[in-house]
Amino acid sequence: MTRTNISVDQAVFDEFSFEAKRANKTLFAFANEALSTVSRISSEGGDPAELYGLWRTIAVLKQVDVITFPSDFVDELIAKEYADDKVGLLKMFTDLGSRLVGVLKIAASDIDELALLGKDFALLLPLKQFKVTKGKEPDSIQISIVGAGRRIESTECSFAFLQSILNGYGYIVTKHEVNTGTIMAWASKRKFA
Repeated sequence: MTRTNISVDQAVFDEFSFEAKRANKTLFAFANEALSTVSRISSEGGDPAELYGLWRTIAVLKQVDVITFPSDFVDELIAKEYADDKVGLLKMFTDLGSRLVGVLKIAASDIDELALLGKDFALLLPLKQFKVTKGKEPDSIQISIVGAGRRIESTECSFAFLQSILNGYGYIVTKHEVNTGTIMAWASKRKFA
């Protein structure tokens, strides 16, 4: 067995040491486990920096009992329901967004944290881009999503979901552009009287 010294910031060491004790493991065992995991992820082409985001995403998904299906299957299912009852389906996605806001606020208390959580979710969803930027006006944002469905029907449902989430965070969509797979939305913080 080879022994070596590794220099880390004191704050990192203190946090690492605390977590090792909390897991009832020696610092040696905890460090070996952590370094082994990071090495395996790196050797398979993964980015260890994404670990925390993936863990946070999985923690949120566990709260809502998510079932995963291939995106092509979901797109086809949405298209069939959309053809039969477009208004009802869009309402279902709006209602889903409204119900999830409470769970999302546990992990992301404001729109800036939600933007970071959205990037984490993009790692697990077929999204190619999820970007939230500050708008030109005070208390305004711009959301850009690429990969929000492979059909216009599923993209419109994704927009209804997004709009509902934004409403739950106190934002109102003031302008939007929805095309197959892409959503651009501009939103402003709701003024409460």
